[in-house]
Amino acid sequence: MRDYDETNVNRRYILSYVDSLKRPGATVLDFGCGSGRVVRLLRNAGYDAYGVDIRWPGADFYGDIENDPEFPPGTLRYYEEAGPLPFPDATFDVIVSDQVFEHVVPLQETIAELERVLKPGGVMYHHFPSRTVLREGHIGIPLTHLLPRGALRLYYTAALRRLGFGANADERPPMQWAADNLKWIDEWTVYRPLKEIEQVLGRNGPVYHREIDYCRFRADGRPLLSWILAKPWIRGPAEATFRRLAFECFEVRPQPAAAQGGPT
Repeated sequence: MRDYDETNVNRRYILSYVDSLKRPGATVLDFGCGSGRVVRLLRNAGYDAYGVDIRWPGADFYGDIENDPEFPPGTLRYYEEAGPLPFPDATFDVIVSDQVFEHVVPLQETIAELERVLKPGGVMYHHFPSRTVLREGHIGIPLTHLLPRGALRLYYTAALRRLGFGANADERPPMQWAADNLKWIDEWTVYRPLKEIEQVLGRNGPVYHREIDYCRFRADGRPLLSWILAKPWIRGPAEATFRRLAFECFEVRPQPAAAQGGPT
């Protein structure tokens, strides 16, 4: 198995996914690249990888990625949300993202831009949750993104934090932790219905769910679990469960305009 040199399983899987496409040296874009960790993995593996992100207060801890000395100039770039991506048409063979689109408000405009910079025959692969997810992934408290805003949700979140639940715990009192994190969720996340997401992603080509592939990757090294996940009948139940607990794994293959019946 490849030495991924990265502890985060999502990033390691994205590299594995790109490898599975059998396109050595492909030009790859990491959309919503953050500090560039996926880009680093891909470049170290021999891909011509780039990253793009926006400057948003919800993630102000990345610093000035455009001047990161670890990367050649132009590797990581900023752009304005809903504006054009800073790349020419048909630049990339593969576009990936890891839990980014729940933070993107102009979904249709953004997907249109990604399709513009994707080469004909290119592939997009995205991880992100829909409204079907039960556990809010950013703070690790179930249902906080689905409950109505107000005192009940606040007290519920604080109570679970007091019991030891929750991700990214720190020294803040449970009530303050809950209030701050709920405000962040309300300001910076959008949980859309799965059907809406599939319609937008699939407007110009088929959308495939790849949750079972991700589950099998995570099961590597666990013989019994790997054996179970290899069974054809497990795909439906495994994928449905994973979507409820974590996120969706979307593979999108937009078709050229001529194949869609558009102008040639």
